[in-house]
Amino acid sequence: MPSTEEYDFKGQLKYENYQFFFRKHWMHFLKPFFLMIPVFILIFIILLGLGRLSLMVDLVFIRVFYVLLATVITIVFLTIFFLQIINFYFDVVIVTDCRIVVARKTVFLRNNSDAIDLTKIQDIAVEAQGILRNYLRYGKLVITLSTSAPPITIQYVPNPHFYLEWTNRVKREHILQRQEKKKPTTHAEKQEEYLQDIHNLPVSQ
Repeated sequence: MPSTEEYDFKGQLKYENYQFFFRKHWMHFLKPFFLMIPVFILIFIILLGLGRLSLMVDLVFIRVFYVLLATVITIVFLTIFFLQIINFYFDVVIVTDCRIVVARKTVFLRNNSDAIDLTKIQDIAVEAQGILRNYLRYGKLVITLSTSAPPITIQYVPNPHFYLEWTNRVKREHILQRQEKKKPTTHAEKQEEYLQDIHNLPVSQ
C-alpha cells in the first residue's frame, strides 16, 4: 500500500497537495544482477585458475597480486550491490492533485525528474504481458497525452491495475475541482461577495 500521509518532497509546488507515491517493483532491482551472472561466473573461473596458478608458483609477488585482485573485485561487486539498493529507493513516482512526478535518480550519475500535468493526460493504460509479470504482479503504465507528444511509459509498476485506478481517481477529482473554479458566479453570489468586502473594510477612526 502506498503512503497517504502528509508528505513534502523536493520540487513540490505551493498550490499542489501530495496524494501518494510508489517505487518500482523489486524485479527492477534484480534485473542488473541477472544480467551480470554470466560475467560473475567468468570472473570466478578466472580467479579460480589464478588461485591454482599462485599455489603452483612459489612466488610471493604472484600470491600478493592474486589476493589484491580478488579483494578489488569483491569490493567492486559489493559496491554495485549497495548502489543498486540505494538507487531502488531513489527511483520513485509521486502523484499529486495536479501532476505526476517521475523521479529517476542515482547516487552519482543521474538526477532526472519528469512532470506530467493531469489535465494533459488523455488516457492511462496497463500493459502486463507474460507469465512472469502477471505472476509477480508488475507491469507498465502507458500514459497517452492529449498533445502530439509520444506516450510516456512507466516501467516496473507494482500492482499496476491498483495504481491505475487510484491515478484515474485523482485525475477525475482534479478535473472536477477545475470545473468548480470555472463556474460563473450568479448575481446573488456577486452581491454577497460585494457586501462581504464592504463588511471587511477597516473602520476609520
